[in-house]
Order: sequence, then C-alpha cells, then structure tokens
Amino acid sequence: MATRVTRDPQEKTVPAPGEAEAAPRSCAAERMMRRYQVKDLVNATPGEFRARIEQFLRWRDHQSEGYGSAERQRDLSVQFHWGHNHDFGEFALEGMTGNNHVEMITAFTQQLRALPPSLAGRKVLDVGCWTGGTSLLLHAMGAQVVAVEEVRKYVDCLAYLKHAFDLQRLEPRHLSLYDCTTREFDDAFDYVLFCGVLYHVSDPVLALRITFNCLKDGGTCLIETAVTRSEHVDLSYEGPSAVWAGSAEELNRRGWNWFIPSVKTLAQMMRDVGYSEVQVVPRTADRAFAIGKRHTHVDMLRAGLSIRSIR
Repeated sequence: MATRVTRDPQEKTVPAPGEAEAAPRSCAAERMMRRYQVKDLVNATPGEFRARIEQFLRWRDHQSEGYGSAERQRDLSVQFHWGHNHDFGEFALEGMTGNNHVEMITAFTQQLRALPPSLAGRKVLDVGCWTGGTSLLLHAMGAQVVAVEEVRKYVDCLAYLKHAFDLQRLEPRHLSLYDCTTREFDDAFDYVLFCGVLYHVSDPVLALRITFNCLKDGGTCLIETAVTRSEHVDLSYEGPSAVWAGSAEELNRRGWNWFIPSVKTLAQMMRDVGYSEVQVVPRTADRAFAIGKRHTHVDMLRAGLSIRSIR
C-alpha cells in the first residue's frame, strides 16, 4: 500500500462518540507523538513543512543510494515509503507498519519493564530508524538519540524533521549497523534499540556482536524481530527472492529477508556474542521481543568470524 496523506488542512475533525473521553487514557507513547505536530514547528512554516514531506513521499530513485540499478534492490530502498503512522495535526500519514513504533515502545516500558519511562541523561542507538517513529519517541522520553539507517532517503527525511522541530538531542546518521564499529560507538550507549532489523541482515551473529560492543557496561539491548515457529534451535533462510504483498508497479512489496531465527536460536546467539540475562518473549506466533544485558565486555568465539578484527 502506498503511503497515504489524510485530512485536508481546511477540514475540521469531529471526535467520534466517546473519543474525547477515551483520549486521557491513551498510552504515554501516543501522547508523546503529539509533540511532533505542525503546531510545534520551529524552523518551517506549516505550508513549507507539508510541501517538503510530500516531496519525500514522491522520491523514487536508486542512484542516491549508490546502486548500479534498481532491478535487484529492495522496493523500500528505491521508493520512499513512510514508516509509521504519524498525525501531524493538519494532516496525517499512514505508515507501512502502522502504530508499531508506539506498540513496541509501550511494550518495552510498560509490559517488559526493560526501558524506563524517562530517558533523561541516557544515550540510545536506534538501529534501522526508517522515517524515525521510534527515534522521535525516544527523544520525547528525554534520550540523546543516534539514529542510524542505511537508506539515505530516510536519513534525509529524519534530518529534516530534526531541523523543522529543532530537536537538539537527535542525530540521524546515514550508516549501516556494520559501520558502527568505530571508536565513537565503542562502549557509548545505555540502550540499543534493534527492532525490525535482525532478519534483514546477512550476518546476524556479527550484527548482535556490534550491538554488544556499542553498549556501555550495564547497558541493555532491546530487540524486536521476526522468528520462526520452530521449537528447536533453527535458522531459516529466505533470501531476496522471497517477497510478498504490495506490487512491483508501486514498489511497495515486503520481504527481502535473509535469516529468520527461532526463539531458541535468537536466545543462543545473544548469549554467544556476550549478552547475559537474556529474555525472549513471544509477541505473536511469528515475532518476538528479546532483551539482553551487557554486564561487562567479554570476548567471544573468534573462529570463522566474518570480521576477524571485530572487538
């Protein structure tokens, strides 16, 4: 489904019966997202802001991503698609993952108790930030957020949101997780948010080790990922030929996954790269949350590592 812009600026919305009464009971994450509406703009007018967002929504190319052609690349890397639902007040966007950003942060804070409601003074690495749904929530919670994304289109969009709303504690970076191995990332973060990414990487063990290295001692990695339904230690391979939903014409197909772990495999991989107090909690039949602590930096098995010099 292509990104949809709803609600005309001239249109007045009327709450449905009971909606006004229910609003105070909405979750904290939903309330925090209301900080990022047209009324909160600092460095752009409402008209300028909407026009720029609509420019992003029309962005389709492969050259800016450094691809030789679009033929073998993921649709979501070639055609810009908004990631998460966002009500900007005068208009609203439907994201491809709906309210997933709100649901994940709510789960980590309220159900799993792995993330405190206030992140003031904490530094968070948000891996695979897309258009910034989770990054904006973490910023609203008080964190200093480094948001990394390998697709330049989405980094440029989040950088524009940072500028438009004057978000001083948000730093969008055009980086792959595999680039986060320089000294500036070593032992630097209180939390790593690693959501919706693990099954998109070609080397999940290395990826998990990099998140471990990025954390400070005492830090926590928060994962949300696709998992298989196997009850055994299994790792399923899909590869780039497995795509589903959407259409090639609209470039909105889903898929392009590499390896999908079972719950037991995910827990074992996390322990193998150094994490302790590992918890894996099923979210649905095909997805799970996982939490791991870095108590202290420890070495891992080095035989066969794809990057032998990884810390």
